[in-house]
Amino acid sequence: MCTRCGRPQAARQGPCIVCGELLPDAPVAGGKPAEAPFLLIEGGGRTIAGIDRRLTYHADASSPPMVVELGNLQGVAFGRRFMLEALALVPVAIALALLFPFLRPVAAVLSVLGLLGAMLWRRYFLVLKPREGRLLQWPLGVVRLGSDRARLIDASWTSGAQALASRGVSVQEGPGVLGPGA
Repeated sequence: MCTRCGRPQAARQGPCIVCGELLPDAPVAGGKPAEAPFLLIEGGGRTIAGIDRRLTYHADASSPPMVVELGNLQGVAFGRRFMLEALALVPVAIALALLFPFLRPVAAVLSVLGLLGAMLWRRYFLVLKPREGRLLQWPLGVVRLGSDRARLIDASWTSGAQALASRGVSVQEGPGVLGPGA
């Protein structure tokens, strides 16, 4: 694991693949090198990594990682949704226009910004359904539609989903397929 950014990596010599920091010397248990991550999704300062038979979620560098064993999972779904929170600007703009008619141009701009924000930005997250217990949702952050980061997240999920399926985990696109509360 990188000491600077906290991202998990295979035990090896050299710099971190994310931040370039020199990796610490790590003893290899049993004389066998650690497996490279089969899933690595980064977004909004958050990281989801699949190494060996575990999924690890790092919300940020200062918080402890959440680890889930693949054997304990019934299914995993990758979700993206519109950033509907941006639509909160529309009622504010309407109220502004009604209370202060001279600010109608400002209200119109606020409404357009709210609509554009809702249409052009997506929230990305991973939903895990354990065999026992409640659904877990690991947010990845907000990403602009069509950006390089969005394409990278989608490509990482595509390859990681195949690896999860080959490890016996049910993989779905969209959180609604895992049941209510996703």
